Amino acid sequence: MIKILFICTGNTCRSPMASALLLQHRQSPAWSDSGEIQVWSAGLFTQDGLPASPEAIEAISEEGIDISQHRSVQIRNSLIEDADLVLTMTVNQRDYLLERFPHKSVNIYTLNEFTGDETGEVMDPYGHGQEAYRKSLFQLKLLVDRLLYKIIQLSQQKDTAT
Repeated sequence: MIKILFICTGNTCRSPMASALLLQHRQSPAWSDSGEIQVWSAGLFTQDGLPASPEAIEAISEEGIDISQHRSVQIRNSLIEDADLVLTMTVNQRDYLLERFPHKSVNIYTLNEFTGDETGEVMDPYGHGQEAYRKSLFQLKLLVDRLLYKIIQLSQQKDTAT
């Protein structure tokens, strides 16, 4: 089993959309090829219980996904400690976590970095209108697809080694 934690600033836009996109793959054959996956999300600078932004709800609903019941979760030490893979949306978020959890450095990456684009970041759509949310979602879709592919590869390598 692999436990994946998506992190963004407020846990109302990017990380809930990333989580939902990955969980949407549960119906695909690729999901069963990757072994058991647990997915959740949290925010660095938020409070517990905030709903997903209306723009995020609308953007991801265009993909047939409903995140209207999502409620924000403030990052806790236990979430980082329990996660096998912590994926942030930006380099600053990654660096903040690496500073606080240096012993987890092999588990903390930006989503772009982990999926092979070490220079990119997931744009923050907050406050920039619906089109920005669609662009962020498009970016997340590509990255989450790459993430699932990479998880499958790692799972197969692990199976071959045993």
